[in-house]
Amino acid sequence: MVVPGHRQAAPGPGQGGGHLFHLAVGAPGAGVPDRRSGEPRQGGGAGGGGVGGVDRRQGPPGGGAVSRGNATVWKRVGVGAGVAVLAGLVLWGSLASSNGRGKTVEVEKAGRRTVVAKVKASGTVNPRTKVEIQAKVMGEIIDLPVREGDRVKAGQVVAEIEKALYLAARDQARAALDQATVNLERARIEAADAAVTRKRVEKLFADGIASQEQLDRARLAHESALIAVRAQEETIRQARSALQRAIDDLDRTTIRSPIDGVVTALNVEKGETAIIGTMNFAGSVLMTIGDLSEMLVEIDVAESEVVSLAVGQAAAVRVDAIPDTTLAGRVVEIGSSGIKQVDVVKFRVKVALQDPDQRVRPGMTARVDVTTATAADVVAVPQQAVQTRWLDGRGKEVEFREGDASRREVKVVYAMAGGKAVRHEVTTGIHDELWVEVKEGLAEGTEVIVGPYRVLRQLKDGDPVKVEKAKTRPTAASGEGEGKAGADRDS
Repeated sequence: MVVPGHRQAAPGPGQGGGHLFHLAVGAPGAGVPDRRSGEPRQGGGAGGGGVGGVDRRQGPPGGGAVSRGNATVWKRVGVGAGVAVLAGLVLWGSLASSNGRGKTVEVEKAGRRTVVAKVKASGTVNPRTKVEIQAKVMGEIIDLPVREGDRVKAGQVVAEIEKALYLAARDQARAALDQATVNLERARIEAADAAVTRKRVEKLFADGIASQEQLDRARLAHESALIAVRAQEETIRQARSALQRAIDDLDRTTIRSPIDGVVTALNVEKGETAIIGTMNFAGSVLMTIGDLSEMLVEIDVAESEVVSLAVGQAAAVRVDAIPDTTLAGRVVEIGSSGIKQVDVVKFRVKVALQDPDQRVRPGMTARVDVTTATAADVVAVPQQAVQTRWLDGRGKEVEFREGDASRREVKVVYAMAGGKAVRHEVTTGIHDELWVEVKEGLAEGTEVIVGPYRVLRQLKDGDPVKVEKAKTRPTAASGEGEGKAGADRDS
């Protein structure tokens, strides 16, 4: 029999009955296997005596085999539970082990060294004095006696433009001046004659011989003659100006170098037409002449760095085309107005080469290191050791909050003492690519935590820490290990 409320499965083919989950009660001859021993449990007597045992599996009537599907289900449940327990134990052990040892960090001792602050930028080499030669009159280039790279002297002819039109214009202006001169002489003679006539009529009028009308006509004629003289004098001035302009235009057909130098660029050929510039149109640049005896590098420096630059500061210049040579330079000019470049404001700075190499040519790319400050024999730590934190009024580290005046920003360095991170508020000075000068707040020889950055950026005062290894760094501050500081911060 079965417990009331349970549904019995229909017998399958070839079986005395199906298998179901139920309580087997006194089934005569039913062999229900025990889950631990595999031996059949004994049921009650015939007719349903005592309860033979509680089991979730029942074989076919008459002592059939146990269902394989149910055994597989129990096996899967057991394996899953075991895996979950094992994962939990591993996680618990990892956390407990991590909490016991602390965060793994790298340390280094704060030591004394020389820190050299520099501003670095790339730029282009140019002559300090450079002149772009443009035509001042339009015309065909009939002579071009120089080539790119030629040395020229001030006043030397470097190009000739067709003169025919300008010769004709000069001659025409000269003829106009001559005609104006003749006209002026005629006007003066007429004015003198009108003056004589006026005086005679005035005398006759005084004697009662001439009428008032005759006197008025004589005076008017004289005034008109004087006006004609003044008009011709103005015409003379205009004619002289026109002649001078024509002479100047004729002279401009011969183009001369304004400086001693080298032709660094030649943009035209003989036979081309030179175009002059206007208010809305830039004329053609025939050539560029530069004084190569004084070369400089023009660099653009960000506004955050230009404030540390000053005229006269020393610089090291490395030209990309001559990688094995470092040239001495000096800052000679700092721009007064910024140049906006992709949301960044930069200032044009000019660095003059002290002893130009003959291999250096205009247009070459150069890298410039300007030394802005030097701190010798000072306590210094790696750049990534210095962190920014926000502290409340009690000195507890808190998150940054905009507009909260009760929280102050400080520079801190974490030292290691007794297996814990100890916060030191520090006052920093100048820095180079690797090192930061510490003016106050840290003693020489203190072991400071320098990484890894993912741990250092979240480190707090009192956190348990464990040393992984001591880092080894170069002792010189200038140029060694370039870029290493940034790599360490990203680790």
